[in-house]
Amino acid sequence: MGKEESVALDHCQELMEIVETIEDKLHQLEVIKIEFRQEIQYKINYRSALLAFSFPVLILAFYIINDFSFIHGHGQLDRSALETFLITFMLSFALWALGIFLNDIFKKIFGSNTLPIGRKALVKQLFPKYNQKSQCLIDSLEELLGSETLISNELPEKYLNVKSLNYIIEVLSVEDVQTLHEAVELLELEIKNSRVEQSLMAEPSIRRAQEAIATQHTFKQGV
Repeated sequence: MGKEESVALDHCQELMEIVETIEDKLHQLEVIKIEFRQEIQYKINYRSALLAFSFPVLILAFYIINDFSFIHGHGQLDRSALETFLITFMLSFALWALGIFLNDIFKKIFGSNTLPIGRKALVKQLFPKYNQKSQCLIDSLEELLGSETLISNELPEKYLNVKSLNYIIEVLSVEDVQTLHEAVELLELEIKNSRVEQSLMAEPSIRRAQEAIATQHTFKQGV
């Protein structure tokens, strides 16, 4: 292996380490976003269900206490046990349906971004908790993007992804090419074949990291 080829291989391996670290940070960031959205939705569902089914339960309890004379000890019921059961069953079913209807209504209310008790209020409430985790990752991404290896990189940005770098490192390792420029040319020849393009190309990790950083800053300003 020639000196130039060795230098190119070492450079690409350093790039691969950085790109893999960026991908790992982006994955962690995505997991945090999913957890954030899930907790917001859980709280919306919980509050909606609690309010929606509280009304039917109170109505049913009021009916039972006031309608069942044996609870008060006032003798026999005016209707048979079967009639009482059927009435109670039908009332329970109607109240259950009412609960379902109210649950949908409250979900829309708590899920609204315009109302003071809606989703936007929950985002403000939960954001500090998740922002602390996200900011650590954002800081790490900014540090990685400012690394000397990336700044002095000679590869086109579109090839700064795991798939493309894997291919370049492979052809340099087996000495199919002698320089980084030749490795890139060989990659460009390969991706002209639409059948293999998907296996050798992906969205550049640097671009994804930059978008993630910009999105985080924009979201923080909007909260």
